[in-house]
Amino acid sequence: MNLSNHRSHPFPFLQQLFISAVLLQAGVLFPSTLLGERTLLGRVVNGTTNRPASQQKVELLTLGEGMNKNAEAVAAADGSFRFTLAETTSSPHWLLRAIYEGVNYNLSVTPDQDLSQPVTLTIYETTQSPAGIEVSLPLMLAQASGNLLYVQQQYLLDNASQPKKTLTASVGTFIFDTPARDLLSELTVSVVGLAGIPLPQEPSPRAEGGYQISYPMKPGLNEIRVSYKVNYPTNQRDFKHRFFYAPGSTKVLILPASLQVSGSGVQAGGSDPRSQAAIYRVTLEAKTAAIQFKLAGDAPIIAEEGEHGPGDGHDHDEPKVKVVRLSNRVIENKAFILGGFGVVFVAAIFLAIRKKAAWRQTATTKMQTAETRRRRE
Repeated sequence: MNLSNHRSHPFPFLQQLFISAVLLQAGVLFPSTLLGERTLLGRVVNGTTNRPASQQKVELLTLGEGMNKNAEAVAAADGSFRFTLAETTSSPHWLLRAIYEGVNYNLSVTPDQDLSQPVTLTIYETTQSPAGIEVSLPLMLAQASGNLLYVQQQYLLDNASQPKKTLTASVGTFIFDTPARDLLSELTVSVVGLAGIPLPQEPSPRAEGGYQISYPMKPGLNEIRVSYKVNYPTNQRDFKHRFFYAPGSTKVLILPASLQVSGSGVQAGGSDPRSQAAIYRVTLEAKTAAIQFKLAGDAPIIAEEGEHGPGDGHDHDEPKVKVVRLSNRVIENKAFILGGFGVVFVAAIFLAIRKKAAWRQTATTKMQTAETRRRRE
């Protein structure tokens, strides 16, 4: 497989472009006017030793039209630091960043956040030991398009190291497998970062098979998304790849739901009301340490984003359906909620913008009222 053909997932760029556009538009509609200053007090704590991180440099970044460093401070002996935030009618979101042992640790600060109490930015020691690391494949989607199979997989890496440490390793912090490389195309990998935005990673082929990424895995739950196409020669699609961690079971969504699914350890589980996919529970085989099942049957050709569709002025021999995308996973007690997290995220942005707009309008009104009183006096 030619790794140079890998392409980044379009969603992170679109999300950042959307957010930047909204914030830019908000800045145009509500010109920046200095209202005052606020003090941001914080403390850097080493989550491995549970001690203050003295002399740790902390950066204050502004998020709006890109990411810009606004100021920096060095933590005192007790880990404390202080920033002065300029309050304007177009105050941006802020991001606190500490880089420790080559790993970025971030904490977001919003304009309407209560800053009466110090915020805590936690950093961790690093380790190359896999002790306390558990990886599962709770969810995947397989969508057929003719003989082709679109695959999306959501892995969950639980870093339960004690004491808590960030896993870093040049030989890879996460490894995974795919079907035969000669059948594979458009392999993409991303780690879900702050605000649920996927961070694209470059997978490296391993000599012993499979791939690896070297993204630092911090204590707690880390989500990794893997997607690719498998180009089968017929509609008898034999899906199989190894699983390099302790075997478990995977919830598999199959589209179209009419496909015949078979294999050892495969159990039907009804249908998903959101995607109309058939649900199957596939138990990984302990002897072969692999996930395996067969998909048989014809499937309509599906259209990807950017391809021609009905009503675009082009002739079509057959109707097309679109690729189904797995929504962002919501982590709560290690459970997957197949809801519209992406929709909720966008709605939250609009709500924040509305609240921010109302706050700006109130601030502007107060300023105008004060100015009118001064003129009368």
